[in-house]
Amino acid sequence: MDLSDYFKTKRAEFLLFFLSLAVYLLTFVLWHLPLFALINATALVIVMIFVYSFFNYLRFRKEVKERFELECRLDELTKKVSEIELADKEQRDLMRIWSHQMKVPIAAMDLMLQTSETISSRDLERQLFALDNYLNMLLESVRIKNLSTDFRFEEVSLADLVRSIIKKYANFFIQKDLSVEIDGDWQLTTDRRWLTIALEQLVNNAVKYTDKGGLIVRISEGEIRLIDTGRGILPEDVPRLFEHGFTGYNGHLNQQKSTGLGLYLTKLIFDKLGFKAEVNSEVGKGTEIVIRKMS
Repeated sequence: MDLSDYFKTKRAEFLLFFLSLAVYLLTFVLWHLPLFALINATALVIVMIFVYSFFNYLRFRKEVKERFELECRLDELTKKVSEIELADKEQRDLMRIWSHQMKVPIAAMDLMLQTSETISSRDLERQLFALDNYLNMLLESVRIKNLSTDFRFEEVSLADLVRSIIKKYANFFIQKDLSVEIDGDWQLTTDRRWLTIALEQLVNNAVKYTDKGGLIVRISEGEIRLIDTGRGILPEDVPRLFEHGFTGYNGHLNQQKSTGLGLYLTKLIFDKLGFKAEVNSEVGKGTEIVIRKMS
């Protein structure tokens, strides 16, 4: 806060001071008082005004500084409250979506028990796999948001990592008669566990929305491409694909109703590990997801 601001704020007080001084001087002139007394009295008044103004200015600066600090603190608190409210809303939405999604395989198994004397082990395995997958998504979503989450970085072969994911989903590829091709490799330093979780969600989506053809995973130094021959994604859905709770047209079309949680979890993990995903898709022809390490 400079002097000009101070004078603007205290303008009325200074006008009153100088008006009083003028009346004081006019009184001396009208009464023809001695010049020596006039000079001494005027000097004394000016000194008093200066001393008052100096200390008043210091107090003014202190008040302005304190007000500025309070405003900054208020802004910080407002921002923190907004972040807490947003996190709370996301958590409630997450629990609502997750609980709804968990009901689907549970209801399917219940229906199997009520309508059939013998339950297909393949059908039961598929529903149990879905339950396990949804539970893991919830737990990992909570963990990745925790600032105390520990990352263990090590050298990882992306080809080996992808093969382990494909092996986990092998039954689903076989049931839908989908082919899988893994080409190339990329040795990089990252957290194996979290990267596996992120890529698994992408493979899961590829299997879910691909009815014929298959999945090609092309790996090279600096990037990995997942190319499927599935339904594809509407152009207007692509920019929002990784948003919290967004499902898009395909998610609503799917019989089990997608929650959008898997890709949201993938985005959270990629942000933590320093990856960026780019999606290219054409309805009816398939989707290509390109993952690169950010510099």
